[in-house]
Amino acid sequence: MENIRGRELIRRGPFAKLWWANSISSLGDWVNIFATLALAARIGGGGDASTVAIIVPLVARFLPGMVAGMLGGVVADRWNRKVTMVVSDFGRAVLVGSLLFVSTLSQLFLIIVLVELLGLFRQPAREAVVPTLIASRHLAAANGLNLVSMYGTAPIGSALFALLTEFSELLPEISQFGAWVLPAFLFDMATFVASGLITLTIPIKRTLLPEQRRMRLKARSLAAPVRDLLEGWALVGKKGPVRRLVWGMAVALLGGGGLFVMGQPFSQQVLEATESGYGALLTSLGLGVTIGMVLLAGLGKNLLHREPIFCLGLWAAGAGIVFTSFSQSVISAVGWVLLLGVGTGMAYVAGFTQLHSVVTDEIRGRTFGALYTLGRMALLVSLAVAGVGAVALEGVLPGLLSDGIRAVLFISGLAVLLTGLATIWAVRSQLRVVFDRSMTAMRDTGQALGTLRHRKSGKP
Repeated sequence: MENIRGRELIRRGPFAKLWWANSISSLGDWVNIFATLALAARIGGGGDASTVAIIVPLVARFLPGMVAGMLGGVVADRWNRKVTMVVSDFGRAVLVGSLLFVSTLSQLFLIIVLVELLGLFRQPAREAVVPTLIASRHLAAANGLNLVSMYGTAPIGSALFALLTEFSELLPEISQFGAWVLPAFLFDMATFVASGLITLTIPIKRTLLPEQRRMRLKARSLAAPVRDLLEGWALVGKKGPVRRLVWGMAVALLGGGGLFVMGQPFSQQVLEATESGYGALLTSLGLGVTIGMVLLAGLGKNLLHREPIFCLGLWAAGAGIVFTSFSQSVISAVGWVLLLGVGTGMAYVAGFTQLHSVVTDEIRGRTFGALYTLGRMALLVSLAVAGVGAVALEGVLPGLLSDGIRAVLFISGLAVLLTGLATIWAVRSQLRVVFDRSMTAMRDTGQALGTLRHRKSGKP
């Protein structure tokens, strides 16, 4: 029955509206990502210059998260979250429209940075309101659905971009670079407007705050938001479940980012596969994430021991990367990447559900702001280090790992595994409780079966 109720979450009610708004804007985001990458390559002019130019939109997407990600959490906890999300959607629609007139890489970089900044204000506000829209027993299913809306729309966005560019010849010329991606940017604008309009209809309750914090929010000085910012980082640094989950996810992204950076060269250069081989790895990853998400989302209110499950997810993800580094064929790599996906889906659902449950509403925005900030930093470090590391590690390690690409994957997976071990050690008391309950349940079951046998045999 829990699965049925989980599906009901996106059919009606306030969470359904939020989910559809997120799914629509996420689809537009993916179309925009492919469009800006293609536009950067076109501005680069071809050859090596285009390869370098593609880095510009990638850096523009990750850089704001390092600088201003936590500020989005402060905004989510200080101001009306509904207004924050709507302004972010409509603001991004306007900025995407300006991409039609871009003619230089510097212009492209600036606009993408501004779009990302507005997105960083929306993300913590969105995560902060999720527990206020649904019952706590549905949080696992809701987080699984959110994962689908964010990443499940990627292949659809890629196909849509290819389709939309086919209509560019039917539209008027606007600039020497922007005309051919006009349909893609117009579509992205429409998704942001649609998301904003849907969000306007969601009944979002105002956050109930203690008296001291209400007085601080009335302050007009710069000191108040700075204090909020420091409080958020203090919570993330304080010993407890929030620190374990936030830093655990960040390190997992640091390790997992190695696969995203090295996936294509690993497939083509190491395994000597074609483009379809890399596509098979991506498909396997997506399928695994879906399986892991469905496994945990189906537990619903029975998902009680979330941190141990989060650790198991990290172990599965780390093991998947480590064994992928030793793969000698695409088929075996696909199997291990599937394990990576399952672990990622489990860790995401368990981690986000636990954060939604243990963090109070008044600081929830800053908590997720910190998570997104650290996650962006981790991915940016992966992008910067993985390629250089593959060159530096060439011939350093023995056996198959003498290949630099394999070595990077192995170290990335090891980092995720060690993070899972560190986290499981921190929650070992919870594991003892789980073990004791399991043993008690087994003992009670054995006694019940024994009593039943005695009754059937007719013995007193």
